[in-house]
Amino acid sequence: MIQGRKVVDMFRVTLTVMKNISQGDAAQIIEQLTDSLTVQPETGGGPVASFQKVGQRQVQGWLRSADEVVGFILSAARSGSWGVNLTALLDKDQVHEFDWSHGESGDLMGKQVQELESLDATRAPGGVQVMMAQGNSLVGAGSAPALGLIEAGMQLLCSIERRRSVEGQEAGLMINAGSSQRAAAEHLSVSQQAVSSRLQAGYWYESRRVAYWLAQQLSELMQS
Repeated sequence: MIQGRKVVDMFRVTLTVMKNISQGDAAQIIEQLTDSLTVQPETGGGPVASFQKVGQRQVQGWLRSADEVVGFILSAARSGSWGVNLTALLDKDQVHEFDWSHGESGDLMGKQVQELESLDATRAPGGVQVMMAQGNSLVGAGSAPALGLIEAGMQLLCSIERRRSVEGQEAGLMINAGSSQRAAAEHLSVSQQAVSSRLQAGYWYESRRVAYWLAQQLSELMQS
């Protein structure tokens, strides 16, 4: 039985180490992730459950809100190490079926333990796959149209996130934290025009608007 806290969240995230990373490096990456989330549970926008290793190259955990989901997935994408499967549970009564702290319960749980490959999103566009539980099955965007725009939006955002330069990310994070472009320029010792160019090249403002929209769509999906 895998020990863990009682799950009360509605979003399960399965992270799979990218195929081009060796098994030895994958083990180290997984250890770093699980350790960082245990030591700093509020990293990434809010408290999250400790992620647990569930396969040779996979970890799973639960997030509390749609805002956390989007922020966490973008962070995972930027690292370049992970493919991300997001599973939304629309019925709270189903959560125990997916709770890894109760590994001996639930037919669906047992099925997923044996079929973790289905949650491997490393080959999906943008490294992201979105599913939701319907009854005792998991369905994807092809069978659930409501997921289509959410998945496509996440795939596009993650592709942009991976391509954004370090300088563009640094400038964007300062703007997101409330700094003006002028203040960011002074802190980074560059011109204000350079900051503006970095933000434009990285599609910072556009991607933030899409991220907020996706979080809203996820929230509405959970309430449907």
